Amino acid sequence: MVKVLHITTEYPPHRTVGSLAIQVRDLVIKLSSNHEIYLVHPAGFEGSYMDGNIRICTVIDRWFSDVVAYMHFLLVEVLSRIPYVIPRDMELIHAHDWIASVIARVISQRLKVPYIASVYSTEPLRSGNAMNLINLTIRDWEKYAFSSANYAIAHNRPTYESLGRDYGINAMEAKSIDDIEAIYKDISHQRVHHGQSVVSSSRT
Repeated sequence: MVKVLHITTEYPPHRTVGSLAIQVRDLVIKLSSNHEIYLVHPAGFEGSYMDGNIRICTVIDRWFSDVVAYMHFLLVEVLSRIPYVIPRDMELIHAHDWIASVIARVISQRLKVPYIASVYSTEPLRSGNAMNLINLTIRDWEKYAFSSANYAIAHNRPTYESLGRDYGINAMEAKSIDDIEAIYKDISHQRVHHGQSVVSSSRT
């Protein structure tokens, strides 16, 4: 059993924008059968609650017209909250999409634990390869956050192909929960046998 902190910008029922919320919940519900799962997400309130076996804490959400400004806001909110609600003996950080992956990168360095990034889409796919300033900025942040992870996990074939083509990232394509379980097992094994050195390893 691995103690894992999941970070996501969406989780039902308190923060649902698109399909990400449902995909994340489906995944963590399955993982909670074998692992100790904590999860943090933005919502309209600051608090804690249980979703089955999942221990969830929320941070205050706020609307920004600039998604990069929102990322920085959420980073501050999460870093301000988790020291008081999340155990310090976390073994792994699991982020969902790019904003959460930027936050996971910072927490990973603070706690000296590895992090993995679940990727459901990329900016080139979402924007149709648009090249304006905001698209290019998000691309830079995505490449930084995903390439820094111990594993970048693509949850569909178009995302897998985009990570390789657009960012040069050698991602893993997750086809079932067994693929995620195998990654958890591998990272746990590395930490037992190699100590904290696993934190800086990268699958790019």
